[in-house]
Amino acid sequence: MTPEDDQKEDKDNSKLLALLLLIGAGVLAFLYLSSDNTKKKIAQISAAVRSEKFEKSVNKHLMVTNETMALERQRMEVENARLASDFSSTKPQPTYTAPSGGVDLSQDNRASDIANELGRGERKEDSFLNPADAVQKDLFNQQQSEEYSQAYKEEYARQFVENARRGGYKVILDSDYKVISVQPIRNPSANLDTGEPNGLQ
Repeated sequence: MTPEDDQKEDKDNSKLLALLLLIGAGVLAFLYLSSDNTKKKIAQISAAVRSEKFEKSVNKHLMVTNETMALERQRMEVENARLASDFSSTKPQPTYTAPSGGVDLSQDNRASDIANELGRGERKEDSFLNPADAVQKDLFNQQQSEEYSQAYKEEYARQFVENARRGGYKVILDSDYKVISVQPIRNPSANLDTGEPNGLQ
């Protein structure tokens, strides 16, 4: 063999090798594309199967719900028919007619007994008090009224100071519950304590 033949044979071998590589690449590309299509087909089939299962479960649920509603409707119809027959079978009671003079409730002492037990009945003790007891009773009632009035004023003043504090002002009252000073508070929500128990001096 001549060197030219060797070169020619090497060229032919390299062409053959390139051709084989090209064919191999084509076969691999074909296999890849066909496997990709196969995966898509499998995914479509599995999605269709899942969709069909979902539809079947939804249809089954709808059928059960529909049957339940139909049974409930029938039960209500039977109950209504029974109530209607019971209502139609009852006889109306005769109406009450009062005696010609009206109704006499003077014999019913239960209401007055209960009122007397609760201390809200007729007060008979005033007629039996001697003058000293009557004066003592008046003094006691007056003292109770003053204590109540004082407690009411204190609570009203406390609420007034608290509402002013919530509104952003510090209010100070004197012992007669008159406003001595009003000062704005920089941050009303942060300053919860005015420093004095009731805002009084």
